[in-house]
This record gives sequence, C-alpha cells and structure tokens, in this order.
Amino acid sequence: MEKTENNLNIQEFSLKEVYYISVLLTLSIIVLIYFDNIVKPFIVALLIWFVIKELKVKLGHISIKGKTMPAWLRGVSAFLIITLVIMGISELVALNIEEISKEAPNYRDKFDKLFTAISKAANNPIFVEYAKTAVSKINFASIATDVLNSLSSLLSDFMIILIYVIFMLLEESVAFKKLDKMFPRKNKQYYQVKDLFSKIDKAIRAYIGSMVLISLITAVISYIALLIMGVDFPVLWAFLVFILNFIPYIGPFISSLLPSVLAVFQFGDMLHFVYVFAVMEVIQVILGNFVQPKMMGKSLNISALTVLVALAFWGSIWGIVGMILSIPMTSIMIIIMAQFPKSRFIAILLSEKGDLGD
Repeated sequence: MEKTENNLNIQEFSLKEVYYISVLLTLSIIVLIYFDNIVKPFIVALLIWFVIKELKVKLGHISIKGKTMPAWLRGVSAFLIITLVIMGISELVALNIEEISKEAPNYRDKFDKLFTAISKAANNPIFVEYAKTAVSKINFASIATDVLNSLSSLLSDFMIILIYVIFMLLEESVAFKKLDKMFPRKNKQYYQVKDLFSKIDKAIRAYIGSMVLISLITAVISYIALLIMGVDFPVLWAFLVFILNFIPYIGPFISSLLPSVLAVFQFGDMLHFVYVFAVMEVIQVILGNFVQPKMMGKSLNISALTVLVALAFWGSIWGIVGMILSIPMTSIMIIIMAQFPKSRFIAILLSEKGDLGD
C-alpha cells in the first residue's frame, strides 16, 4: 500500500501543472542568462548578507565587563569589517596583477631559455618549430591586462552588491513583522513559512561559515608554503585558493595548477612546476579530505552527482561565479522542494542519502 501511495505522489502532477512548471523553468533560465547583470549581484549580495549574519552572531559572543554589543552595533560592525576586507583584498589582487604584467617580459626570457634547453634535448626540428610558434602567440602582458579589466568590472559590480546588502540588512529588521501581518492568526501556514525560512537560514549559514573558515585556513597555509618556496605573488595565489575552494572538485585543482605554471616562467625550470604543484595538492588533499569533513559535518545534504550537475549548469550560464554560487543555491532549492508534497520526491532524489532530516 505504501508503494502505491509513493507512486501516486510522484505522478500527482497533471498535464496542466507540468506545462506551467516547464514554462516557469524556461522563463527562469532566460532571466538568469539575459538579466545576469541584475540577478548575479543580488545572489552574491545574499551570500555576503549570510556572512554578515554569521559574523554578527560571533560578535555577540564577545563581552566587555559582562556586557555584549547591542544588535544594531554588531550589524554595523560586521558590515564594515566585511566591506573593508573585500576592498582591501581587491586592492591587493589588482596590484599583484599589475606586477605580473610588468614582469611578463622577464618571465618570457626565462621561459625562452628553458624552451631552448628542452629543444636541444628533444632534437626534433619539426616539434621545436611547432612549439616555438605556439608559445610565441601567447601574449602574457595582454592576458594580465584582460584579467585586470575583469577585476575592474567586478569592482564596479561591488558597489551594486553593497547597495543590495545594505537594503537586505535594513529589511531584515522588519521581515518577521511583515510575516506576522501576513498571517495575523498564526495558523499552520504561518509556522510552515517561518520554518522554511529558518531551515534555509540555518543550512546556508552553516555552509558559508564552515566554507569561509576552511578556505581561509587553506589560503593561509598555501600562502606560507608559496612564500617559503619563493613563488612570486603569493597573495594573489592565496586569494585564488580561497575563492576557488568554493568550487568542489575542480576549484582546488585549478588553484594548485596556476602558481605551478607561473613557477615555470619565474624560475625557468620544469622541476619547480612539479614540486610547487605537489606541495599545493598535498595541502588541498589533507585539508579537503580530513579537516573539511569534520568541520562541515552534514551542513549540506546534496549528493555528489547533484553537485556535478549543479556545477555544470551554473557554470555554463554564469561562468566561475556561477560555479561558486552553485552549491548554496542548490541547497536552497532542495530545502524549498522538501516542504511541498508534490516536489518532495525531487528533493529526496537530489539529497545525499534520501534523508531530508525531518
């Protein structure tokens, strides 16, 4: 009897409902693609808002002479701390990219010497000529300039993001008052809506808090390791380690590869690529496989296959930013779908072990 009920739940959608859902999904994808300049900053602002909320809670644990800061002061302090940190990091990254552009000719000279040595060892004129032509087409100064322009574009979006965050913080104080006005009788629907917001808030704050901490630890250790190995621009690579750590599977590999490639141009020696990459990967593997699971626990209930599909989907429409945002957004979708009988089976399929924890 139970199997029959489950089947009925899955097949409850009428043709009309399937049509409306299909139209809604299509329109949502169109909005995400064609209005990304509006939607993307809003999503980033939403995640920064969650970070501020988490920091606000942490500041509440600090007491001076037995007194804690009032809520409004904690909110302002958390906002200012996050804003100053982001602006400071952005400035450091911009300076590092400019330095890479200046050092590009020196890197080219060292690489040419390495290439000459490899060419002599290969003793194959056709291979040497082909490789030389391919390498000569790479304009490292231009690449650095393009990255700098991308960063400038991101900084221009940052002002929009800050405005969104400010209004979210202002709206936060009256959100539950509005909910009370919407449901004056405090009926079952009121508690369902309140519980839904509570679950989303708890899941995303747990994810953001643990990921920021583990990414920061990984970035600091990577910075120290790169500094010891003498690799140029360790601040830039540590920043990329921090950001790319939010992208499962692919991100840590890329953040290990980039400084390793630079090491070849800096030292003119392939051996530096090997040991820089090895050291970076050891850091990623130890922290990612042993420390991170203990810190995060089960903060998000998403299967590995769902993670890969989410990465592919959000990456295809929003690039790197989409890949970074893919996991928290997918988590929100699972939590919301779990609250409604008709979409609950989808949440079960997307979850890690089918347990929605309720």
